[in-house]
Amino acid sequence: MAKYGTCEECKLDTVVELHHIISRKQLKALEFCEHNFALLCYNHHRNNKTGIHANRELDHKYKLRFQSYLEMSFFNEYLTREEIKAVLEIKDKALESILKHLIQHKGKYFREDVIRACMGGKMMIND
Repeated sequence: MAKYGTCEECKLDTVVELHHIISRKQLKALEFCEHNFALLCYNHHRNNKTGIHANRELDHKYKLRFQSYLEMSFFNEYLTREEIKAVLEIKDKALESILKHLIQHKGKYFREDVIRACMGGKMMIND
């Protein structure tokens, strides 16, 4: 979906496209999570040399940004469903698909497990 706005990468006011940081293929449950979005111009989204789909460093940068958001937002070691839902701002069905494979500890979920699940199963490391 293209609209007029500012590219988050080059800060150019132009037509921008919505990019899912954690792709819908990796984790469909985050399809409507606004924190999983980046608005990018054509060159930074689809270009076969500079676009995020072809540029691993750029992709890594945005995945780290999303992971950092999760790490800062989930500050307790164990999290309730309500805390997770409030941070992700997603519907119950989407939340359930993220949490269904996680082990509960006294009705709560381990922070690192939740973050890993939200990252599509892969934690990012700073290079």
